[in-house]
Amino acid sequence: MDLGNCSRDWTQMKTDKEDPSSSENVQEFVETLTDEMHAFCGPIFIAPGLFTYPEQMIDSGTFSLVDTGQRRLLVTCHHIWEAYLKFRSLNGDAVLCLALGEGTPVIAFGSPEKQLIDVDSNLDLVVFDFEPSQIRVNNSAVNHKKAWFPVKDWPLLNVHDGDYVVLMGFPGKLIVKDGHTCSFSGQVLPFRVTGIGRERFYLFNDPNNSEVFSYTKNELGGQSGSPAFKLCDEGARLVGFVKSGYKHPATEGMASDDSSIFSGSLLLTHASFLRQDGTLSRP
Repeated sequence: MDLGNCSRDWTQMKTDKEDPSSSENVQEFVETLTDEMHAFCGPIFIAPGLFTYPEQMIDSGTFSLVDTGQRRLLVTCHHIWEAYLKFRSLNGDAVLCLALGEGTPVIAFGSPEKQLIDVDSNLDLVVFDFEPSQIRVNNSAVNHKKAWFPVKDWPLLNVHDGDYVVLMGFPGKLIVKDGHTCSFSGQVLPFRVTGIGRERFYLFNDPNNSEVFSYTKNELGGQSGSPAFKLCDEGARLVGFVKSGYKHPATEGMASDDSSIFSGSLLLTHASFLRQDGTLSRP
């Protein structure tokens, strides 16, 4: 996986002063990154049991795979974990499932409590120990194409206002359910950072991001947990995890989110809260 090549392509686009939100550049960038980024993340969802139909899926999001140099981790949002615990308290057969890519099976996350490293509701992050050897069905290894994004420098990089980032998730509205078959579609999305907070950074639906949001703002559900990367000259750097969509306070009480340019904007938690041992630091 060589996101470094993609970084150089992206840097050249900026050097040439081309607008990275234009349709032509977005399409080129999506085609370049999709295959590589797909390896580092995937859909995570809750089902009422092992032998259920896709139509019975309860909720879905995105998981990220990270190699810290000390441990291999699976990271997703706390609110997905919270939803799983809630449904399992009502139904002991409820399972947390991972889709491992085209042509490979969906597996149930075995004993997630035993693999839990850290969780923080305020950061909306949960971290699990997740080694390749743990990807098994009926004690047999599963053939998959997933990889763990290697983090080379610690602590993790923070983004700045105006930086460009790219993220990938698996929107719930793009899931196709047909009998026993369920297909997920990944989206690679380039954005410009338009706000920085202590715990989070923001991708507002402003003129820098409006074209991307114009065709994705109704498909943001299921992006929770998506990894976000800043593409530097030295290669890709993990900088955040999607927390949720954002509704600007000015739109409160309005009949439709579409009444505001902020409709569809995203909040992301800084990845720099993740430590090399898999635990989370607190603000």
